[in-house]
Amino acid sequence: MPPQFFDPEADQSTYHHWSSRPAPAKTYFILFTPRSGSTWLNSLLTQTGAMGIPKEWFNPEHILIASRHCGARDLDQFVTAVTRSQAKGDVFGAEITYHQMTRLFGSPEAFLQRFPAAAFFFLIRRDIVAQAISMHKMVRTSVSHSAISDDATIAESDAAHEYDAEQIAWWVNRIREAEAGIEAIIAAHALRPVRLSYEQITRDGAETATRDFAANLGVTLPQTVKLSSRHRKIGTDKNQAFAERFRAEQAELLRRVDQDRAALLALHP
Repeated sequence: MPPQFFDPEADQSTYHHWSSRPAPAKTYFILFTPRSGSTWLNSLLTQTGAMGIPKEWFNPEHILIASRHCGARDLDQFVTAVTRSQAKGDVFGAEITYHQMTRLFGSPEAFLQRFPAAAFFFLIRRDIVAQAISMHKMVRTSVSHSAISDDATIAESDAAHEYDAEQIAWWVNRIREAEAGIEAIIAAHALRPVRLSYEQITRDGAETATRDFAANLGVTLPQTVKLSSRHRKIGTDKNQAFAERFRAEQAELLRRVDQDRAALLALHP
């Protein structure tokens, strides 16, 4: 394991504190592609108090800070500590992308070996062009979510966002690579994930999406659960105009991508 992911001097007393706790009764992962509504979904699941705190605990970009927080000096210690320290309702949840999984764990097999009883959800965005443009905009402007950005910041990011067909195409291919990677893992290991889409969960709304998720996980939510979210769409008419232009200019690329994704989309609502 690359040493930069972990601090060899992390506080072991913190690790021993968490490792002495029992493992959660349930563990689940949301396998996702970026800009697919995962942050909105995890904020809702966290609010229930019954389905863990399903953030990107295994994102290599944040692993050093997260592992220091729970005193873990290597990957196995981190898995032990984070699954206990971040459980809620006796459930541990996390989101992870294909590229995060392979970078941190080295291989899907190494990941799955550490979570042999986990349940899986697979979240995609059916409109891959809108997804790629959203990702391009986020990377270029550093504005990711409406819940942590005010209206002025969002407006400034929209004004600064410039059309770049080459970069949008790169993101289309990158997202498709991630989808295909997850599908390969599902096939190779006979996983049976619950399949979700950005379009479905946002259409259903917070209450329905959350309760359906709980039902698929086998968790009973109290009837009194009240959900709220500060998240709102930050896509604008400019995003839509860019999407229309890209579809017109890159028809052949998108024909190939649509053909390649047909089987995937047939399985996702």
